[in-house]
Amino acid sequence: MTISELIESNKEKIIPELFEWAETFDWELDEDGEKTTEPYTNVLSLVQRLELGKCSIDDYKNILFHIEQINYNEIKIQL
Repeated sequence: MTISELIESNKEKIIPELFEWAETFDWELDEDGEKTTEPYTNVLSLVQRLELGKCSIDDYKNILFHIEQINYNEIKIQL
């Protein structure tokens, strides 16, 4: 099974977790200590592309990276 097939076949459980994950990036600070929305916006647009079925291979790789981060302390998304 390819990475895209794996993610697509599990997207019903991945999407809500990615939306919740995006919220953790709200109020991020950049290297100057200023509020930035870039990380939040990047994750949010990634999950929206997944919802719409418009992911590129790089998107699937990024989703897998975020799943690994989400699962760091506790397995929330089992693929």
